[in-house]
Amino acid sequence: MAVRKLVLGLAGAVVGASALFATPAQADLKMRLEWSPIVIHTWYFLAEAKGWYKEEGVNVTFEPGNGSVHTTQVVAAGSHDIGQAGQATASIGRAKDKLPVKSIGALIRKNEMGILVPRDSPHKSPKDLVDNNVKIVTSPGSFEIPFLEPWFRLAGTDFKKANMVYVDTKLKGSTYLSGEAGAISTSPAFFRAQFEDKRPSKFFLMSDVGVDVPGTGIIANETAIREKADEIRKFLKVTYRAFDYIVGGKRYDEAYDAITKQRPEAKIPKDVMLAQFKDHEILWHTDATKGKPWGYMAPEDWEKAIKVLKDIGSVPADAKAADFFTNGLLPAVTN
Repeated sequence: MAVRKLVLGLAGAVVGASALFATPAQADLKMRLEWSPIVIHTWYFLAEAKGWYKEEGVNVTFEPGNGSVHTTQVVAAGSHDIGQAGQATASIGRAKDKLPVKSIGALIRKNEMGILVPRDSPHKSPKDLVDNNVKIVTSPGSFEIPFLEPWFRLAGTDFKKANMVYVDTKLKGSTYLSGEAGAISTSPAFFRAQFEDKRPSKFFLMSDVGVDVPGTGIIANETAIREKADEIRKFLKVTYRAFDYIVGGKRYDEAYDAITKQRPEAKIPKDVMLAQFKDHEILWHTDATKGKPWGYMAPEDWEKAIKVLKDIGSVPADAKAADFFTNGLLPAVTN
């Protein structure tokens, strides 16, 4: 009989969330998330609530994480078979640190990185922010840091002239909300709704000017890809079934119920999560993946991504896109 034990820590503030760890029971697969429970984990909770993993005969243990970089490292080390992380981050880890990980399924297929500004701000691009000396808050270790220079360059300005405010991750959100900074670089579709009560905001994205790298996805250790292919296929089949149920069917209320009932300590306001789902709707597809099954990664999208990563010096000049991802474990049809 399939047994799945879910181990997740209490969520702190979303910016700088910390995780609690526990020793899970044995499972066919161990998955490391990048944070504690958030909107882009709801498919796992819903699949669990409906018994779909059990129905498919796959045992999965989920654990919280502390960012995409750390998740990539622990998956690469082999302590976890699979993980959820920023695919660009995982690719940089593979290229620079020789970490044996690959992307095995997309979730957010469009670059989710961007900048939030107050809703009444006249600024619409990085160039506007530089030209008007607007303070932009970020953190030294933020996932968007390597991409800021090419983004600003493609937007027609010089990142070196930007009025950047670097703070600890835990202070990033509060610095923006207090008005101390006029903009914040982050994942706008995730944070806009969280800032709505205190500082209503709008956003613009890196992808607007061609900084095309994949967003959050599912990664796997290469050993697990070889030795646990059947288990991973079952896991992906169920996960994308739940993803289609939520995202394809826009059953956001049911997704919210699933995550809050199983992890009430997350204390996610319903209006915030529903708004997050809506803000993410522009990120689920690229032009190359429209009409394709959930999870599918278009080779042409990865070619663009590797070009961007070469441009910023994060992968070698001879890097091949096919080295960083595989569609080989995805179910034939997921939506």
